[in-house]
Amino acid sequence: MSAIISKATGLVNGLITKSTEVVNCGIYWSKVGAELGKQVYKTEGLAPPSGKQFETVYQQALKFIKSPEQQKKFLQQVSEFKPSAQCAAKASIYGIQLAAFFSVGEMIGRRQIVGYPSFGEHHH
Repeated sequence: MSAIISKATGLVNGLITKSTEVVNCGIYWSKVGAELGKQVYKTEGLAPPSGKQFETVYQQALKFIKSPEQQKKFLQQVSEFKPSAQCAAKASIYGIQLAAFFSVGEMIGRRQIVGYPSFGEHHH
């Protein structure tokens, strides 16, 4: 009986040790991320938009939706657009960032880096 209790105690102690390590690692990286975010926020001079800015954007969007002239003007500007090498480079960088964020989201959703978890037996 004492062998079972000692195994259970060892299992619980190992589980507590591992969970403590995971929590400490999570706390460390969240603090690092917060500090990095603060540095970027200060360096870039970022600030949340004001109520006036929200109102202006909303009014402009509503005006664009209601005005066929503005829509035609926008479509004309789009048709006259000639992409350059700089524009292609920016689009490539944005595409790579989008793919990276999508991949990280997939990894978080799967809870593993490669493949999907298997549940039950698979018959092919």
